[in-house]
Amino acid sequence: MFLTNQTQLRFIKKSFLFLSFLIQISGSSYFYAQNPSQIDVLTTEQGLLFREVISIEQDKNGFMWFATSQGLNRYDGYNFKAYNSDKNNPYFIEEDKITGNTFLDKEASIFWFLGNDKLFALDIVTDHLIAYDTKHNIKGKVLAIHKNIDGGLWIITDDFWTNQRGGSKQYLQKFENGKFQVVASIPRNNRGFVHLLSDANGFIWWNTTNGNRKYSREGDFIEEFDLDCYDFFGSNMHFVTSFFDSKNNHYYFPTSLGGVQILNENSNDSKRVLDINNKIINALEDNQNHIWFYGSKSLYRMNPKGEFINYTHLLQDRLDYSSIIDLFLDSNNLLWVATDNGLFKIRIGEQLFSAFFNSEKQGWGNTMRGIFEDNKGNIFSLCESANKIFYKSPNGKIDSLQLETVDGTRPNIQYAASFFVLNDAKTHAYTASKELLKIDLSSGKTKVYDAFTRNLRIYGPNPIIKLSNGNLLFGYTLSRLVMFNPETETTEIVFKNTRELTDIEPLTFIEESNEKNIVWIGTQNNGLLKVNLNGNIEKVFHIDSKPSLSKNNILVIEEDIDGSIWVGTFGGGLNHISADETTIRKFTKSEGLPDNNIVGILTDQNNNLWLSTYNGVSYFRKKKETFQNYFTEDGLTHNEFNYASFFKDSKDNYYFGGMNGVNRFEPGNFQDKIKTSNLKLLKISGYNSNKKENYSIDLSELDSSTIEISPYVQYFQVNWTMPSYFHNEKNTYSTILEGYEDQWIYQGNTPYIRYNKLPAGEYILKIKGADSRGNEANAILSIPITVKQVFYKSWWFITLILLCFLGITYAIFKWRLRQLLAIEQLRTRISSDLHDDVGSLLSGLAMQTELMEMNATQEDKFKLQKIAGISRRAISQMRDLVWSIDSRRETVGDLIERMQELAEELLLPRDISFKIDSSSLKKRNKKVSSQVKQNIFLIYKEAITNVLKHSDADYFNVIIANNLKGSSIIIHDNGKSKESYKSTGFGLDNMKMRAKAIGGTIEFDKKDGFTVILNLPFTI
Repeated sequence: MFLTNQTQLRFIKKSFLFLSFLIQISGSSYFYAQNPSQIDVLTTEQGLLFREVISIEQDKNGFMWFATSQGLNRYDGYNFKAYNSDKNNPYFIEEDKITGNTFLDKEASIFWFLGNDKLFALDIVTDHLIAYDTKHNIKGKVLAIHKNIDGGLWIITDDFWTNQRGGSKQYLQKFENGKFQVVASIPRNNRGFVHLLSDANGFIWWNTTNGNRKYSREGDFIEEFDLDCYDFFGSNMHFVTSFFDSKNNHYYFPTSLGGVQILNENSNDSKRVLDINNKIINALEDNQNHIWFYGSKSLYRMNPKGEFINYTHLLQDRLDYSSIIDLFLDSNNLLWVATDNGLFKIRIGEQLFSAFFNSEKQGWGNTMRGIFEDNKGNIFSLCESANKIFYKSPNGKIDSLQLETVDGTRPNIQYAASFFVLNDAKTHAYTASKELLKIDLSSGKTKVYDAFTRNLRIYGPNPIIKLSNGNLLFGYTLSRLVMFNPETETTEIVFKNTRELTDIEPLTFIEESNEKNIVWIGTQNNGLLKVNLNGNIEKVFHIDSKPSLSKNNILVIEEDIDGSIWVGTFGGGLNHISADETTIRKFTKSEGLPDNNIVGILTDQNNNLWLSTYNGVSYFRKKKETFQNYFTEDGLTHNEFNYASFFKDSKDNYYFGGMNGVNRFEPGNFQDKIKTSNLKLLKISGYNSNKKENYSIDLSELDSSTIEISPYVQYFQVNWTMPSYFHNEKNTYSTILEGYEDQWIYQGNTPYIRYNKLPAGEYILKIKGADSRGNEANAILSIPITVKQVFYKSWWFITLILLCFLGITYAIFKWRLRQLLAIEQLRTRISSDLHDDVGSLLSGLAMQTELMEMNATQEDKFKLQKIAGISRRAISQMRDLVWSIDSRRETVGDLIERMQELAEELLLPRDISFKIDSSSLKKRNKKVSSQVKQNIFLIYKEAITNVLKHSDADYFNVIIANNLKGSSIIIHDNGKSKESYKSTGFGLDNMKMRAKAIGGTIEFDKKDGFTVILNLPFTI
């Protein structure tokens, strides 16, 4: 059958386009080395002091130092510290035009640099600057500085500008005992080009305009090599820069030829290594023994096999520049490229991922799903965007499988066929499109089972798996879930009684369990189902179940060897259902995942998980519960991966398909590839309300110590960094303030935390960090923080106040004690004086009156008797008063004894018997205040007086007792009171007044005699 010309043209055109497509998707063997995402930039837009970077260093804390034409920058990953000649700058340096290479002595923390051809040493801890000049024996301008592998510091100087006599020279000088000693000198020609370096054996090489000179470590001249000669503006020039690798291979860069030569010093022969016309300036060897050569604009990498890769166009695509000035390899093996327009950062390393089926188009290219392997080791995958199944043979050949049905039509597998399962022989693949398809993998012949159209959907993925018994299980909804036997081509419905079934659709993923007849089914809207193939739903997990899932949309399921279930969700991260199904652990971006959409899960030989997401690939260590993440900068073709696009082949190669091809890797290649950084404290800042000012303290160069916070600080902020500089905007942190917080708080990329009015106390701020890959920092940063108490709440102030209070109280006590003692002494003296003096006078008066009565008339006798009676009563009342104020008679026993004396004195002469019962009192030596004692006694005396004057009693009884409420005194007589029962003394009202004065109450009872009841609120 012959084709028409038009048909032939269309066929040729399609064939050409497809061939071009195959060439595009197969030409990616060096993709990792040529991935522009491996390159990051740092420019003045991010805060760099000046665009032209002359030299790069890194200190022991991991901070980067950039020497520019307008000063020095220290970079911590977020902020720049600028040193320049601005006198208002606290980090002032005398000369800020850097004119040559630099050197940072990490152990001494000294940064050596050339400022306007002068030598300076900056102490990066104290910011103290030392200028070296003629006092240190420096001969003119300093053109180069170098530290040898033995620690010796060397410089090249030039006296052309200071030598007035002519015959100027260049000098090789070594730093010894604080001065630079001249080791060698050569005549200076009309150009001052120099370069100073060491070889692997520590010999010093001085590249001059007359050739390359070799010196011993002590400075003895050994040999000179003339490696090139060329015309330089009318002069013969022999200046050639050299480079020595770790094996002491001598590379040099001839200006006349361009490219790179390698010198055999013994035979003085050279071999061309890089044959290009471009001039190479210098080189650097990385940790993998790759050598990076750079020219004014070009950058090449040579691997240990001598193979070159040109990075020039990748740099030029990222940033405009006209000159590469320096290279530097930092502690994380990140290559820094200094240019006249900023810095490049290149992540270097072994190729971890290889890609195929990808297009050269950046962004979305060939979207891949359904990866599988046939019996010949061919790897197949559906390219959804091209509606083709591609395959790659073991020898690397890439082609497509042309599908054709029995009737000659081409089956449509686009957007519906996402899952593929193979027969036991791996010769045929089954997939569920709008029909069930059986594809011959050698010929593409496809058998269509259109009887299952009602079980499948036309647009959207149809999950299908092959069960351990060989049957296929597939279906769009739960009610239409079927088992198909490929051998007998018979069908069985899983849920036969659909009337009692609440249908669920669409189904998204099916995973067979190790438990017999059990499958796990993911759904788009209803969570995760545990289904018995006998037709029962045994358990359902969703966002409202107990335990609950993070999201109802399930994208992938993986059963662990312990029977637990790993569930990848759409938007809810990774969920882990325990084997007993009682708990669910959720992992999201807060725990280190690169994205919360998990589309693929593969288990490696260490029983850890590899996860594909919408933002890179993640390696999850189950025991540590840590994630290590990989992105396009690590060699992936695209960061977004596809649902139903993951596979592990027969050789333990892993595959994840995404928005641009398939990424292949071997998990074993990732072992011991992790190099992480240390977290570093930067500063603390805040606001002091007492001083009414903001403050900031630089802690970057200090050893870790306790941070003390003033009680007047309204807020303070702690800043830190992790010197991992590649895509450091993706570094993440978590913090916990022990003593204040009880859980880790995810801070994202924010490298600081602020606390407002933190209570006084002792705290420890702990910080965890992870770089852009998710690699955790080497250790947790622990920062002790002491928030001081305001002085009037501090323990010393409270103690001082307490001591003052105790002192004042003691002084008052002592003063009161002295007052009481003085009162007691006064009372004693008064009572003694009254008893001795007034008592004697009254007694004498009574006696004299009685004597006068003997000779007096009858009329006068009555008057004298009255005077004598008054004197006797005055003596009696005075005795009572003296007794009541006498401090020597203050006990309960003294009171009872005086009551006894009074009864004997007044009652017995009247033939009235009495009894005072105080047997219930236990403490007769207890002191009683004079007021209480006086009032009790006078109430008692008034009661006796009333008996004597107003009663015919012949018995008087007193009971003194303590009770639960205090004490009581009961005075009772058995007499019958007369009608005119009134006291001519104090009276009953006066007894009530005295009882009230001492806080008591008094009652009177006239039944069976007369009773006085005195109740006191205290014991006696």
